[in-house]
Amino acid sequence: MEQEVSFEALLKKHRIVVERYINFRLPSSFDADDVIQETYYAAYVGYEKLRNKEWFKSWILAIARNQCNLWFRKKYGSEWISIDAIPEIAEADAAEDDDAQRILSLIPRESAELLKLTMQGYKQKDIAKRFDIPIGTVKSRLHYARKQFRSMCTPDQILMFEKGRRLMAKKDYTCGFPANMPTLIIKESPRPFFEVKCADESFIVPVIGNKNSEGTYRCGKLALVSTCYVPKAAMIHEVAGVKVCRDTYNIKAGKLYKNEKIWFTQLTDEYVRDLATIDCDGNEDNDLPTSIYTFLEEDYDVIVNGNDRVHGRPLLIKENPPKMVDGKIYIDEYNIRYTMGTFDVTIGERTFETIKFIRVQNNTNVTENYVDAKGRLVFMRWYESADWIEQTEWYTDELKQSTVNSPKLIVNGIEYRLVEDRISEYAL
Repeated sequence: MEQEVSFEALLKKHRIVVERYINFRLPSSFDADDVIQETYYAAYVGYEKLRNKEWFKSWILAIARNQCNLWFRKKYGSEWISIDAIPEIAEADAAEDDDAQRILSLIPRESAELLKLTMQGYKQKDIAKRFDIPIGTVKSRLHYARKQFRSMCTPDQILMFEKGRRLMAKKDYTCGFPANMPTLIIKESPRPFFEVKCADESFIVPVIGNKNSEGTYRCGKLALVSTCYVPKAAMIHEVAGVKVCRDTYNIKAGKLYKNEKIWFTQLTDEYVRDLATIDCDGNEDNDLPTSIYTFLEEDYDVIVNGNDRVHGRPLLIKENPPKMVDGKIYIDEYNIRYTMGTFDVTIGERTFETIKFIRVQNNTNVTENYVDAKGRLVFMRWYESADWIEQTEWYTDELKQSTVNSPKLIVNGIEYRLVEDRISEYAL
């Protein structure tokens, strides 16, 4: 009985990490649930043989890894993730990805599969091992597959898909954002709510080759321009994902901060998930050691959905209005999308039909998000609690004073004031 209590206590402590690992590796939650139960059973049976209980986390993760590998061997005949098991990652943005997939559907299946694997980051030697063919054969087939793909492209599409073209640095780091806040009109719409899948986190869809900027406006003036780009695939603890980098240009300082943030993300058909974060790796951090945090650490700040710290953020945005009383908002959980209806958002000369949702991240900030019918984040308003604004040393007195008369939200009795507006380059 003492053994059972000890096992259960250790399992409770590390359960989130184990279940997160299995869910991140397997293609569906249904399959993951089976492997989780097999992992727990194998761990329980073998627990008595674990001599040092301080090794429990690494020991049970090794069991989880073996159970995942066993599942892949049974399902696909190898430990490789199949093409159908992870999202297809193309070197293009969302609109270009549609073009790429359409062209891939027009060429022979064998050629399309080889190109998809290279887009997902697999090396030629890995592809040779996967199909049990010589690496020379892989090279010749890939050469022919690329010729077939290019033969189906228009001249503009050939330029669009050229590797690295979308990642070339711009001399003007403002990326076309006007110095003053564009005309902004937000009008509630009579249209019914529509469900939409949104993979646009931090103003970037995590697909290889994508690049997008956001303009941050404070007191009506352009303050920051942050540019995110996705240069390559990544494997974090055997989980497939992509690397996302963000450079930020400070308008007032006239300075570009390279690699202001680097993180790794996994996009599936159902979820978007953070895999790891690299801190202190920018051009201003040379005196600090690079710090790397991954999803296998219990306190890692993953993209979460309310109290669910295992599966990530669901892509599908479903209608979920909060309780409203006299214009005040009441919610039950943090980090849940609470939908507020449909709105027409006009930025400059462009108007978007959007759904609006808020996300209360904690007692200090709230984001108000507007997503269009294509699942792209068009516009975001960033609110912070009045107490936080008054106490922080990060903001100037001018900015603090400007928030006194800015739009406000009252959530669970806490007053949040609008601090800044963020516009996607996609909306320009």
